[in-house]
Amino acid sequence: MRFRKLGASWALVCLALVTSALLPSAGVLAAGRAYETNSSASDSSGNGNASTRKPRTVPYWSSSFTDPTNLLSYPFTMVGSDPGLGQSTTVDTMIVPLSFRFVAGAQPVSVLNLLSSGYIATAQKATMNGADNVADAIASPIFTPTNFAAISGDTGVQFGDAFARAQFGKVGTGYHVILDQPRVADTVTIQVPETEGVAVLNPAGVLVGRVDSTWFRGQLAALIDDMNLKPTTLPIFLTNNVVLYSGNFLRCCTLGGHGAGSPASDAAISLAGKDKIRTFVYAAYLTPNSSFTPPYIVPPFIGLSDINSLSHEIAEWIDNPFGINVVQPYHIPGAPPSVCSADLETGDVLSGVWFSMPGNPNSAAGKVWHPQDEVFLNWFARDGEDSPIAPAPGLYTFAGPMTTGIGGRYAAFGHSAQACLAAA
Repeated sequence: MRFRKLGASWALVCLALVTSALLPSAGVLAAGRAYETNSSASDSSGNGNASTRKPRTVPYWSSSFTDPTNLLSYPFTMVGSDPGLGQSTTVDTMIVPLSFRFVAGAQPVSVLNLLSSGYIATAQKATMNGADNVADAIASPIFTPTNFAAISGDTGVQFGDAFARAQFGKVGTGYHVILDQPRVADTVTIQVPETEGVAVLNPAGVLVGRVDSTWFRGQLAALIDDMNLKPTTLPIFLTNNVVLYSGNFLRCCTLGGHGAGSPASDAAISLAGKDKIRTFVYAAYLTPNSSFTPPYIVPPFIGLSDINSLSHEIAEWIDNPFGINVVQPYHIPGAPPSVCSADLETGDVLSGVWFSMPGNPNSAAGKVWHPQDEVFLNWFARDGEDSPIAPAPGLYTFAGPMTTGIGGRYAAFGHSAQACLAAA
């Protein structure tokens, strides 16, 4: 996977479904330590003077940690409240289904051909509607309390809540970060010009859409402005088998993103004022066998199916809602030594590493959900502390050895983040 940051407030996760190394980016802090904390449940009020009022946005708290390898302090801001207070936070949520209408024109899809197997890509006239996946998304562990006993010992919680509780050692306590039962907005139809995207049937006969990422950013920015949602609401824009590319159809595929402000703006996000700050999530809900980048994986790869991208983005939104959290540069496991990041993005370094959970109604997906594993904050903080829920020393991820990944990538997380050679 390759992580790309488009502007200060728009984070896109790019993942090619190939067996080569995945290239991403990441997070911060240690479970079980005392935090220097300034909490703010910033939904609201006009109380206080201009110098003390917080921006109107989702509830958040702020703290910092000291990296023992360079003795520098790194501030961060996350959704919810200080875990040390043991409080529960619920965030208003809205799902916005996106329906993409593709034309069958002269798009240059020959780059997707696999002549050795007789596969010839052909542009399709198609409508691909995220509304088809809304009911399953709501029934999934993203929104429905689920049994995570085998993963973290937690039960009756949502995926993001289970992750947040586990990384701070708060399983079994009153600390929660909960997505409210989502309202569902009217479906938004997006007409995709011939020059900005294409839909094709992949070799497995599954319809997959590709949309230019730069063009989509503008469409999404306009949509967020038009909806004029409360800044305390998290909109989740959901697509059906539609992913993003950059440059040409082979430079693919972005499965999701999260950010704050406008996705079309490069303006920096600041929490110093009292303005509205909207946060958002975009995710592709993928059906099984929807591999979209040659060489197509055989047998068809289903690990990125259903809520995989959505789980990735929700966890990253919880840990870095405004896209402003950075840590000491680190090497991205599985990538060449010079490929590094300094971003607090808990899902990027584990893209392609997933674990199964029962309850998916889709038999083609094996009747299981495919959430992604997530890195705990102590991995990025390099503090050497083991997770409080570790079944074995050195667990720095939510699901740990229970994941099914590409190339056994869990081994890279038996220790904390490693130095970035490019920064040395």
